[in-house]
Amino acid sequence: MRILHIINSLSSGGAEKLIEEILPLINKQEGVEAEVLLLTDENNVFDKNLKENNINVQVLSKGKIRSPYNIFDIRRKIIEKKYDVVHTHLFPANYWTSIAFKLIFGKKPKLLTTEHSTYNRRREKFYFRYIDKFIYSNFDKIISISKQTQDSLSLWLDPNQRNLEKFVVIENGIDLNKFIEVKPYPKAKINKDFNEDLKLLCMVGRFSKSKDQATVIKSLENLPEDVHLLLIGEGELKMKNEILAKEMGVESRVHFLGFRNDVNRILRTSDIIILSSYWEGFGLAAVEGMAAGKPVIASDVPGLREVVKDAGVLFQRGDSKELARTIDKLTKDKKKYEYISETCLRRADQFNIKNMVERYVNTYKALNNKM
Repeated sequence: MRILHIINSLSSGGAEKLIEEILPLINKQEGVEAEVLLLTDENNVFDKNLKENNINVQVLSKGKIRSPYNIFDIRRKIIEKKYDVVHTHLFPANYWTSIAFKLIFGKKPKLLTTEHSTYNRRREKFYFRYIDKFIYSNFDKIISISKQTQDSLSLWLDPNQRNLEKFVVIENGIDLNKFIEVKPYPKAKINKDFNEDLKLLCMVGRFSKSKDQATVIKSLENLPEDVHLLLIGEGELKMKNEILAKEMGVESRVHFLGFRNDVNRILRTSDIIILSSYWEGFGLAAVEGMAAGKPVIASDVPGLREVVKDAGVLFQRGDSKELARTIDKLTKDKKKYEYISETCLRRADQFNIKNMVERYVNTYKALNNKM
């Protein structure tokens, strides 16, 4: 069974990281061969591991995410390679692929998409409901990474909730051993001026409109000087956050680490993991923090709430003062810190990547058997 995953790029982001993690595992399944097709190779950071695992990584000739010519290139690739299943991720890759399928006559592969978020800006415009209904009508199966993500999408496409048989929830997973077994760094390895008594907060996430690093930066104003913040990731809003740190006079305590391949070791070195978001589909970074055996503090938003609730600690979205109080309590109450760390570690066990991969492959096989 030949499977093609289509995604905009392999730049830093949750969906892109998911591709890097699952494709090598999918390829280890008997009778399954997975490849990936990118709309562009610009800013790719997750392609190295795929190539090292002998995953075929293709890039469309135009190299532009929003070019309508992608429709014809995708159509040509699918016809030439005769895939059994095509699986799309993110906008506009899912749009171009869905339209390309309309231009394929005769026998077609099965078409799936994964919805990665509870929100997108298209839903602010009423006319996009009709466009999205057309696009999603072409998919044989619509996978959502959480129940909240599925509910949000299905209600958007059809408020009357008809034809839900296409929908299935497959929660994201991680390789737990990468976080449980890895050794932490000495703190001075991250920054030569750090000592072991310093309290390190860490947030992993792209600097984009869905993420809210600004609230974490603002929280430092109400925390002791020995509390520092590590921000891992790149993105269009990074400079804006750098300016904010300077304006607030906390730039010496905020450390922008950019993209890192050693996130697991940095999480193990940090004292508290934070995921501050405006919206989330699932919150993979929160699970990674839990697997590292650290207490996780997260925004109380759909998609993230369900992952963290009753294990880590939730705070009101955008409330930097509440976040600061929560951090302060954890750093001063050793018993509470240890208890939340333990409950987070137990929760992480529910999100083993092996379970996710098994469900993906079973979904492919079930669809393929219907051909």
